[in-house]
Amino acid sequence: MAFKPNALLLLALILSLQHIRCDDKQDRKKEGKEEKELKDRLGALEFQVGQLLGGNLAQARRSCSDWLRDGFTLNGHYLVDPDGLRGVSEFLVWCDMSKTPPVAVIHHDKEDRMRIDGFEGKGEYKMDIVYATSSQHISALMERSGPCRQRLRYECQGSIIYSETSRTDPYSWWEGNGKEIKTYWPGGNPHMGGCECYKTKSCAGGNKCNCNRNDPALREDSGDVTDKELLPITGLRIGDTGDRNEHSFVTLGPLLCEN
Repeated sequence: MAFKPNALLLLALILSLQHIRCDDKQDRKKEGKEEKELKDRLGALEFQVGQLLGGNLAQARRSCSDWLRDGFTLNGHYLVDPDGLRGVSEFLVWCDMSKTPPVAVIHHDKEDRMRIDGFEGKGEYKMDIVYATSSQHISALMERSGPCRQRLRYECQGSIIYSETSRTDPYSWWEGNGKEIKTYWPGGNPHMGGCECYKTKSCAGGNKCNCNRNDPALREDSGDVTDKELLPITGLRIGDTGDRNEHSFVTLGPLLCEN
């Protein structure tokens, strides 16, 4: 079989990427993040080679599980079309084939740990989340998937989440699928309010959230959102970080769906 010129170039690039190594100790410290970026690039290139060669990779499947059933066992980007010809257009998704069932991973632009300070007013800091694919694609994928979840890790120092006087007027809140959620934090109970620790009455100082202890210690209120009606998380609004000793850290993971 004669390879097309573009395919040959991509194959050569893949081979060169596969042989990259971090030999010195300082480089190894960066290895984790660089390895992830390298794998993402490699997966995308492998997919392009498959398309150029006219192989099975050029034909979309409904899900990551369908790809796995067809013998594709490596983690990587795969072309999916969850709702068929009459729905949204096909799109690339990262499939983690090491999980059972496989997990579709939708990344976004705010996954690194981010420090927030200098915003005292309620919800004064606004973080909008931009995903690697459209909201229509994400909705179609979730519709065909099993359970989905997204984890928010929130660390705080001298910064509270909820006002002591009002459950519906917090200093910080989140947006799920475009809807403002002010009554509970990711991981919390929608009916009880508060954070994950409040479900077991284990929050520091007997508050609704560990962060509401409002002391110099670095505390954490983290949890998963599992309600598909509120996925993905599309924004965060953060306040009470305006004083010198007040700040918070946000780490928002990708959307994960059993697919």
